[in-house]
Amino acid sequence: MINECMTISSAMRKMTRWSQSGVAAILGAGDLFTGEDDAITNNLGLSSTIANSNNGARVTNHNPLLSSFLQLRSILMEAKNLYDIDSLTLLQPFLLVIKSSSTSGHITSLALTSISKFLTYDIISYNSKNLQSTLIQIISSLTHCRFEAADQNSDDTVLLKVLRLLESIIESPLSVMLPNEVISEVVQTCLKLACNKKRSEVLRKAAEMAMVSITYRIFSQLKDIEPEEEIASEELPTNLETKLPEDNIGGTDIKPSATGAPKDSISEEDETEETVPTNGDEEPFDIVCINEFLGILISMISPTNQYQHMESTRVFALSLINTAVEVAGQEIPKHPTLFTLVSDFVSKHILQIITTTDSPALLQAALQLFTTVAIVLGRSLKSQFELTLTLIFQSILPEASKKQNDNIKSTSTNVSTRNATSKEMLVESLSLLWTRSPVFFTHLFIDYDCEFDRSDLATKFIEFLCRLSLPESALITTDNVPPISLEGILSFISGINDRIKSLSKDVNDSPLHSLIQDRSKKTLFIKCTDLLNDKPKQGVKALEEAGFIKSAEDPKEVASFFFTKSARLNKKVLGEFLAKPANTDLLRHFIDLFDFTDLRVDEALRILLKTFRLPGESQQIERIVELFAERYVAQQAEPVEINPEQEPVRPDRDSVFVLSYSIIMLNTDLHNPQVKEQMHLDDYRRNLRGVYNGKDYPEWYLAKIYHSIKEREIIIPEEHHGTDKWFDDVWHNLISTQGARVRNVDELDLSWIQICQFDKVLFQAIVDTLIDTLVSVFKEASDDHIITRLMSSIDKCANICLYYNLSESIDRLVGALADLTLLTDKSYRVASSDDNLRDEIPITQIKIEKKEEAITVSEMAVWFGRDFKAQLSTVVLFRLIKKTDCKVTKSWSKILKIVLTLFENCLINPNLYTEFQNKVRLAPLPKVKPRYIIKRIKPLNNSGILSTFSSFLKGYSDEPPEPSDQEIESTLSTIDCVKSINVPAIFEVVSKGSSGDLKAFVELLLESLPTHSNDTKRYYETETLFLLEIAVCFCLLLEDKDTINAVITRLSPPDISKKGQLRLIAYKLLLTRRGNEKSDVKATIKALADFDKDTINKQGAQLLQPLLSLVDDDSWCCKELLNEPEYWKILRFFASIQVYASDILEFMTAIVHSSPQDITPSNYIAFLGLLDEISSLGAIGSQFEQEGEKNLGSQDDTYFKDLVELSKRSIALTSDLSAVIKREEFKGKDLSYSLIQALAHQCFNPCREVRTYALNSLQVTVLSINIDEELTAYGIFEYGLFPLLSELSKTEVLQTDANGFVKTQVETLSLVSKVYLNYCDQFQNEEPERVWLGILDNFNTFHTLSESYKKEQSFKESGSELLKNMILVLQSNGVLSKEKEELWTSSWKKIDNIYPELRSELDPQPDIVAEKKEDQDISTNEEKDKKKETADDKDSKEKNTA
Repeated sequence: MINECMTISSAMRKMTRWSQSGVAAILGAGDLFTGEDDAITNNLGLSSTIANSNNGARVTNHNPLLSSFLQLRSILMEAKNLYDIDSLTLLQPFLLVIKSSSTSGHITSLALTSISKFLTYDIISYNSKNLQSTLIQIISSLTHCRFEAADQNSDDTVLLKVLRLLESIIESPLSVMLPNEVISEVVQTCLKLACNKKRSEVLRKAAEMAMVSITYRIFSQLKDIEPEEEIASEELPTNLETKLPEDNIGGTDIKPSATGAPKDSISEEDETEETVPTNGDEEPFDIVCINEFLGILISMISPTNQYQHMESTRVFALSLINTAVEVAGQEIPKHPTLFTLVSDFVSKHILQIITTTDSPALLQAALQLFTTVAIVLGRSLKSQFELTLTLIFQSILPEASKKQNDNIKSTSTNVSTRNATSKEMLVESLSLLWTRSPVFFTHLFIDYDCEFDRSDLATKFIEFLCRLSLPESALITTDNVPPISLEGILSFISGINDRIKSLSKDVNDSPLHSLIQDRSKKTLFIKCTDLLNDKPKQGVKALEEAGFIKSAEDPKEVASFFFTKSARLNKKVLGEFLAKPANTDLLRHFIDLFDFTDLRVDEALRILLKTFRLPGESQQIERIVELFAERYVAQQAEPVEINPEQEPVRPDRDSVFVLSYSIIMLNTDLHNPQVKEQMHLDDYRRNLRGVYNGKDYPEWYLAKIYHSIKEREIIIPEEHHGTDKWFDDVWHNLISTQGARVRNVDELDLSWIQICQFDKVLFQAIVDTLIDTLVSVFKEASDDHIITRLMSSIDKCANICLYYNLSESIDRLVGALADLTLLTDKSYRVASSDDNLRDEIPITQIKIEKKEEAITVSEMAVWFGRDFKAQLSTVVLFRLIKKTDCKVTKSWSKILKIVLTLFENCLINPNLYTEFQNKVRLAPLPKVKPRYIIKRIKPLNNSGILSTFSSFLKGYSDEPPEPSDQEIESTLSTIDCVKSINVPAIFEVVSKGSSGDLKAFVELLLESLPTHSNDTKRYYETETLFLLEIAVCFCLLLEDKDTINAVITRLSPPDISKKGQLRLIAYKLLLTRRGNEKSDVKATIKALADFDKDTINKQGAQLLQPLLSLVDDDSWCCKELLNEPEYWKILRFFASIQVYASDILEFMTAIVHSSPQDITPSNYIAFLGLLDEISSLGAIGSQFEQEGEKNLGSQDDTYFKDLVELSKRSIALTSDLSAVIKREEFKGKDLSYSLIQALAHQCFNPCREVRTYALNSLQVTVLSINIDEELTAYGIFEYGLFPLLSELSKTEVLQTDANGFVKTQVETLSLVSKVYLNYCDQFQNEEPERVWLGILDNFNTFHTLSESYKKEQSFKESGSELLKNMILVLQSNGVLSKEKEELWTSSWKKIDNIYPELRSELDPQPDIVAEKKEDQDISTNEEKDKKKETADDKDSKEKNTA
């Protein structure tokens, strides 16, 4: 302390003002001598003066500043402890130096340094006496610092120390002892320095830095200040006119006197400011000081004071408010006055600056403050935040804002558009909101969209970003705005996707939050009010139906709704509706809901006209004013006494009516810009003479009304949009509804599940816009990274839609992705000039090395392979539809177009259902034919000048144009992409879907069928069959009659080849089995019966299984077709073809063994004929047998053996029909001999093995027959065996196997003999004789034939023994005896022609006479028999024909 005193004293003595020289300096330096010696002169009462010999001027030795330091030094020397000395006494000399304008800047600087040391070294601390007063004096000295002005740098150095010292004191713990006035003084001093442009840049910046620290300290104190008691609204601040005092701190110009002597050290001014009176017990600073500080800052940023403060000052003030909110934001709502300043003035000025200024610095500062307030206090300032965002949206996109007409609280306005840079700053500042919180939009949705009386701010915000994300928005903004906005959309989508991934259980398992239910009600309510604004009557009914009002016929109920929900209603429509004559009761009830108690007429009228707009017709206005006057008078029970000295006012109804009209007219007169001469108060009084109950209204009353209207216009709803009047009125309404005291708003306490529930509702409301935006941006994007990120976001949208089951949005997304593939409309991009591609790329099939299969190069394959966006879209699209389990929706028509485009370019295998094809034996569908086929293998990577030149030359050759390496590489890329999407898997998943999906898909398939033209002829038939085959497969799975019939009607497309038509018939056969239309079955069978037989012979394999399936047990048309001749005709044709016979035989075997009842008299002959056709196929075995005789089995006999076995199986099955013919329903149908005839027919089959097997089967069958009236023993021979013997005697039959038929004849005769002998006793009358003679005749015939074929010896040997046995049996049973002379004679005559030696063995002594007579009788009988045979043959032929 002593050192500091001496340092300053020494510096002061060296000043010009107090400097001396020589002896005079020594003798005049009385300030150096202190102590007891001074007592001598003081006791004598003497004073010494010294005249300056140089200038004769009188010098005063008494220097209070120096003396104070000397005195302090004396005190310090005597003191034992600094803390025993009053702290103010210690610092007083230094403080006087600081405040004195007569000291130099250097001395002031020394004093400031000393003060700083005292505080730093704790010389001034809590241990000091009178600390508070000392601190107050220190601050006072610093804020009133004066010194002689020098150069600016020196002066600024001193002031920088002042600022640093003020800052350190405020930041120190000692600052809590400073009262409000002192803090305010510090604030004002620093602000003066920071805002004074005359100060140097360094000083101002230092002041600004100090103010930031001071602001932080002051507002940090807020948490330790007790909240205020509840304050009435009228006590809250309503106007701030705080101004900064003049900046007079620092250096002053001091002029010397005429004599050149310096002035006194302390001027009169300094003396008046020497001390600040304090009582030493001041209250520390509190909310009053903070309010005042904030009030100063508010006045600095106010647009009304924009011409009083420079822009940099306003920017600085905004930054300080921003700091204050950052520091104490959470504490502000606890203090009503402070919160009012923020919620009203700060918020209003911020909004005004944001919506009006284009100054980058000012706008940036305002936006920074806005985002800080929104983040820290947003939930406490919902109305302010809502209005601000709405106006920001409108200023950036005014056109979009007009379309989004919400009408909530009339926030729509015609805000002027901003320049591009300002728009970018606005969007960039908003980006902070969603960047800092991944759930920003969801919280916004909860706070606004789910609140009944607020706008859908979250959805508006996202729609706003979607508009700005489009590339064209850069035309009205900057190039940076679209990516910033797009980032917001992508972060929103990513946030929702991340949240659903983290969920451990389904969001639908938890009950819905009540706010979501409110949101649903709100949405319904908005629909009703929109209808009400358009058609009031229908709107009221809709409100009743929705439950918002109980009865649309109750005027009280409707009036109450209009009163409480007028904010959402169109004020013009509401006014016109209420003023209608038919709604007088409604209007009365509506006005009766207002409370006009203790209000002046103008105040009451102002409240009324906020709810609706006055209609234009005078009668309607009169009706409203009448009811208003009636209500107003009814509520004024006692006279309105504003002031005891003023006359109370109690007007009657007529007086109020006239006065109300006059107020409306006055409002127009004072505020209509078209009125040039406004009405004065005297004019207004004059107009209202005698209307107050027959007297004049009191002057004070009319004056109040006049000035109220003049100062604040009655704003008619939905007028003055975009003007200051509108803004002031909207803001006034906003603040008045907010209330004086705002409680702390708790943070949203929601679980993750509940957050996801809100996510779902929000995403559902905005997803279509998001999809459209992402797709639009994707189309324009060119950077691969951006393209990938956009597609990733589209994929995330799909995941969200799938999780929340948003089926319509999924369908929209599928359609959008399908369009992005560019495969739906077959529009391909144009190559750039440096691409080595042809202008026209024909579809060419070529084989390349290291690839097993040939590839097809086409224009589509080349361009698609070069388009990364199209490939990415295709992959994501097919992945999405797989995630949906291939649920068929409207957009699937585009999926099918994509598949067909790939199909037409040979990129998809048409055989999707090979298992189905194999089962039905359908041939594989061919691929679409290319235009050119190059068979040679092309090597890859054959690039370079020579390759290019070679390709160029080939273009002029007659050979097919060869694709370039680039085209092949692009095609390979396309092939890889198509493989990755796995189209067959899509159809497989669809086939496993619901019946509804299958029906829808079949309909799409039918709609996609191509039409034949020159453009489509290359792929027309193949594509048609491809689509129809898929449709048929799905119909077979579906088994829906209507769908099947719809497909059947499309199975006859024009311009199809015969081979294709045959395949279509197979499809029809498969479907008719599942259908129910008899006409379809018959038409198909008829078409097949008339079809070209050569084509069926070659391609008929695909028809057989469908044809046979028509008559299986499950078929509805089985019984009908089994009795349809055309059906058996077709089967018989197929049976005649060797490759199909086996299947038909299996089919018939199944009928005989499993369903014999299906064989009826009507189809029995057809059945036998079909089996006979199959049995006849064994005839080819004769070729094998005859060749085998020559080559002794040198060739492969498998084929022949199989056919022979097939015939034998058919014959065996024919034999099995013997059980069928015995059924009751076959009696009387003349079918008894058909089986014998069918078996007999195969007994002369050219194949020996078949003949033998047939004979054996015939023998078994015939010998097991039960003889009855329909099937006689004689008939067996007449209709079965004799015709067989006749066939065996025909030359054309015998020539088929000349060597083998003799044996067959003998075997047949043996069969005949066995049958004859077996049924001999069952013949009637002469039938045994006739049969016996017939047998002998056949013996003679066969004998004659054997001679012609030189086989008589073989025949005689076999026949002799056979005939001998028959004769012996006939003789033994008396059929052949001598008693029957005629038969005996005829028989032996016939026998003698073949075996003359046989008589001698069987009849050794014949009667000669009898023989002669017998010869005569035989001759006669032969003639009779010949006639009879002719008649019998005729009858037999007729029966066989039948």
